[in-house]
Amino acid sequence: MTLLDSDWTPEQAQGLLDSLKLNCGMPDWRPEALKRLHDWCSTHHEDATKVEGQLEFIAYELLYSFKSVGIFLKRAQTVEEARQAVQLYVRRLVL
Repeated sequence: MTLLDSDWTPEQAQGLLDSLKLNCGMPDWRPEALKRLHDWCSTHHEDATKVEGQLEFIAYELLYSFKSVGIFLKRAQTVEEARQAVQLYVRRLVL
């Protein structure tokens, strides 16, 4: 699953990516978010230190654990609207 495989438009995916602090290695996230990332990646055979694994985790969370944020993201029509739609979710992740 990638961001576009989740039926998000390029604008929605770009707004989400612009809001996240992803990198190769461990992201600068809150400890509880890092634990969820590690747990999910170990269950789904993904690498938590790779951007691809981090994106898979985020897509999963927005589709299943944070559905309301995922719904707001799907309603966004511009990159800026998408950034605003995911602000609450990103605040829960990032230090």
